[in-house]
Parts: sequence; structure tokens; C-alpha cells
Amino acid sequence: MVEEYLTADDFEGLSEDDLAEACLACSARLSPMFAAFATRSDPRDYDDLVRDLWACAGRKVSPREAEEFERRMEAFPEVGCDDSYLLDYYAMSVMGIPLEALHVLAGGGVRRALACSELALEVPGEFREELDDENELWDAERQEQLRVIAGLKAGERPTFDSCLASPASRRLAEVLPAIVAKQRAEQDEYLARIRHQQQTRE
Repeated sequence: MVEEYLTADDFEGLSEDDLAEACLACSARLSPMFAAFATRSDPRDYDDLVRDLWACAGRKVSPREAEEFERRMEAFPEVGCDDSYLLDYYAMSVMGIPLEALHVLAGGGVRRALACSELALEVPGEFREELDDENELWDAERQEQLRVIAGLKAGERPTFDSCLASPASRRLAEVLPAIVAKQRAEQDEYLARIRHQQQTRE
């Protein structure tokens, strides 16, 4: 698989506000993935977070505001899960996207926008082996990122709802149930194995 990332040239001509909205669009498109994998958070909490970040578009977020948003993100119970056998791990991975968007809102520029773009490609890309076309989710997300950037250059502003209605987000929502079912089965087997080991030691 040839993994094609966006480059700084793709973001050329975008203002700081445009960069932030491009990143917020990535965060919105991945909402179905957070909803599918989060086991302890209400999926609406993620959506509310992204919408509240979006309300800051058009101005630079102050250090105090950024800290408040970071604390809010850290309060999600899935954050900090580093065990890829657990569903929460994949919800936690999604949380990195609005975090990068926050850094862009705080003035992080193209460097942070590129990091956000890369993460939005890589997070669903983890499941390429589950798909008939392993490039499908990667290509759809990359194409949508470029489409949003082209729209921003033409003065078209994305919205949370328009991002959810994008082909990339819709396709992600379609394939997630089977992916989550497989991951849940692997998680259950993994946890059962741990319980058995603990009982054996006792």
C-alpha cells in the first residue's frame, strides 16, 4: 500500500482560520469512529467538544482556553488507554485529532495542521486489513481533506453536519459495525485470558 499524505504545499494559501477549519472537519468526519469504539463516554460528548472547538474558529484561542479544552479532553475516560486489544484504545486514538485541531486554533500553523491530517488518515487506516480494498478508508479521507481545502480556498466553509454527510464519513460509518464486532470479540477473548491467568495464580 502506498500511503500518500498531504504536504505543506496542499495547505498553501490557507489562512490560520482556514487551517483550523480543515482540522475541525477531520475531527467531525471521525465522529462515527469515536461513537463506535467508546465504551464509557457518551458519543455526544465528543460531538459537543468538536462543535465547541468549532465555535472558536475565526479567532486565536488563548492559552487559558486551550488549557480548559485540554482538561476537558483528558476527562474522557478512554484517554490514556494504551492497550490495542481494548476498544477504548481506538476511541482514544480519535481524540488525538481534535487535540491537534486545538493546537491549530492556538496558532500552531501548518505544522500542526499536517499532524492533524496525518492522524485522521492513520486512525481509520489501522483497519485496512479488515476491508476488501485496504486503501478504501485512507483514500476516501485523503480525497475529502483535499476537497475541504479546495472549498476553503474558494470561500466555502465546512460545517460539522456537512462533514458527517461526506462520503468519507458515511463509508466509515458503514464499515465500522463489522470492524467493531471483530475487535470486541478479540477484546473479550483477551480479557478472558487475563482473568484465567489471574485465577490460575490465585
